Formats: sequence, C-alpha cells, structure tokens
Amino acid sequence: MGPDLTKAIHEISLRMRLIRAGQEDKSASEGLTERDIIILELLNERGKMTISQIAQAYPSISDSTISTNVTRLWRDDKMVTKTISPENQRTTIVELTDKGRKAIEIVKKQRAERYQTLFTAINVTADEKEVFTKILTRAIAFFDNYLGIDKASSKK
Repeated sequence: MGPDLTKAIHEISLRMRLIRAGQEDKSASEGLTERDIIILELLNERGKMTISQIAQAYPSISDSTISTNVTRLWRDDKMVTKTISPENQRTTIVELTDKGRKAIEIVKKQRAERYQTLFTAINVTADEKEVFTKILTRAIAFFDNYLGIDKASSKK
C-alpha cells in the first residue's frame, strides 16, 4: 500500500470519526465504549451468549475484563440481563434488553447515515459500489480468518 492510499484512508477515517462524535453526542449510545458497542452487537447478532463466548471475540482480553464490561452494561446501563445457567451455576448467560436493542439500532442507523453521506458526497456509481462491495467482502473474509471467527457460528 502506497503512502497516498495510506494517507487517504487515514484522512477519511478521521472525518468519519468526527461525524460519529457529533452523532453520538446526541444519542442513546452516548457513554458506551467501543467494546460495549461490540458486546451489544454480538448479542444482537447471536442472541444469548455466555461471558466466555463473548470473550472469544476478543482473543487478547480476559474473561474477567469482559465480565466487568457486561456487569456495567447490566447494572448501570440496563442494556443486558445476566442469568445464572441452570445447568452450570458458574456460567453467566447474557442477553440484550429492549434498551440494549434500541442502543444498537441507533448505532446502526448512525453508521448507515455516515456511509450514505459519504457515498452521496463522492457520487459513487453502481459499478463502483459493486467493486467496493467485492473488495470489502475479501477484507471481511481476511479479518474473520485473522480473528478466528467461524461464519457459521456467528449467526443466530
């Protein structure tokens, strides 16, 4: 990757984050960390999960760190429920609440607005969207492999 492409990626990333910061100041997702949002997204995508299953999405972060995040999302933010598994009382099952689902919907809506703003501003053609989609699909496959994400188990 050449310096021009690296600079362009950095510049677009900065501008998208600036738009995001403005949107989040006005939303129900205010105060959520990126890790919190990812936890909520995982639960939204996959349904009920254990702390260990959530932690598998973060290979470099301990179960106890994820547990701390989940506890805050449960106790302070009321975005998840925590239930002790009847089969194994050492296992906590985590599930989204309506408030958590609403927060994720807001995050998704904001992202869609940012992407639409970008694509409208740069006047992307149908052919360019198709090429871009193919490139992103390859990138997603790479990251799924890199992160050890099994596509079959990532669906509800």
